[in-house]
Amino acid sequence: MLSRMIKDGDIFIVFDLEWNQPIPGKEYDFDVSDLPGEIIEIGAVKLKYDNGTVFPIDVFSCDIKPEHYKVLHFHVKKVTHKSNSDLSRGVSFPDAYRRFRDFCGSDPILGGWGNSDTDMLKCNLRAFGMDDKIGLYFLDIQPLFSVFSTEKGRQRSVEFAVDYYNVPKEEMFHSATSDAKYTALILKNIFDRNKASEVLSVISSSSVNCDMKREYSTVGACCDRKNEALSLVSGFTGKCPICGEGFLIREEPFRIRKSVYALYKCPNDGEFFSRTRLKKNKDGKFYAASVLRLATQPEYYLIASKKEEFDKYGSAGAPVVAEESSQDTADGGQG
Repeated sequence: MLSRMIKDGDIFIVFDLEWNQPIPGKEYDFDVSDLPGEIIEIGAVKLKYDNGTVFPIDVFSCDIKPEHYKVLHFHVKKVTHKSNSDLSRGVSFPDAYRRFRDFCGSDPILGGWGNSDTDMLKCNLRAFGMDDKIGLYFLDIQPLFSVFSTEKGRQRSVEFAVDYYNVPKEEMFHSATSDAKYTALILKNIFDRNKASEVLSVISSSSVNCDMKREYSTVGACCDRKNEALSLVSGFTGKCPICGEGFLIREEPFRIRKSVYALYKCPNDGEFFSRTRLKKNKDGKFYAASVLRLATQPEYYLIASKKEEFDKYGSAGAPVVAEESSQDTADGGQG
């Protein structure tokens, strides 16, 4: 599972997608769960690694004319500032994807903010009857930023990271091309502000084959008690989602506020980071959402930072600073 090493001359393609969503209540002649979003824009920056840093060398931008979701979802319209007339100006998705792959070249490392874009890309490839095997390694830059900033263990937005590094805001956010440019500048700042050997070490143990499923999730049933809600998903975190083998415990489950963290090991498929979040629905009932993720170095940093917080503050966690804002979210294509 662990990735290739980085050497001088290697290419990073930092990309971002925007996609439209089905209109609630509208009937479609296919199951919308097979296509939760239709890509309407691809933006990317090509960077070359050399002598301990990366340098932007080219930019890619392509608008896509949708075939399935031809009317903008209200949320997408609000976030992207696009109009319905904008959707008619693009090329077809198959044409856009071929152009994007030509831009990428033979063997780059894909990079992005969050891992939702690669999942959405594969989903669209299947929807258009194309081979969904991408065949490249992918680096999630969001946890990489967390590792090399004071934000260890926290998921932050692209805009937060831009502000953190004092990157000039010369373009509007939530365009695929502008967000790709900002994410590329964040990656460059990570290299420029830290020891290259340390950055490369994290990258080499964190970029994964993007054709390999590495995250598994489940949502439990609603109930009246918090502990009952957590118990309803306990079976999910007790065995490997790939082979079904029972887990060995590497880090005993511990709870901070509404989240339970743990680290497990499967004898066949490696180590898994686990996070279960306790939630409440509009009727006041509790339910739990659980995630198992194949562990790479950012997950090890995250579990270590959370355990340190637990050991110091207990289940109440560190005092929460009243600064939570829209910037504190983990944004993907529509974030």
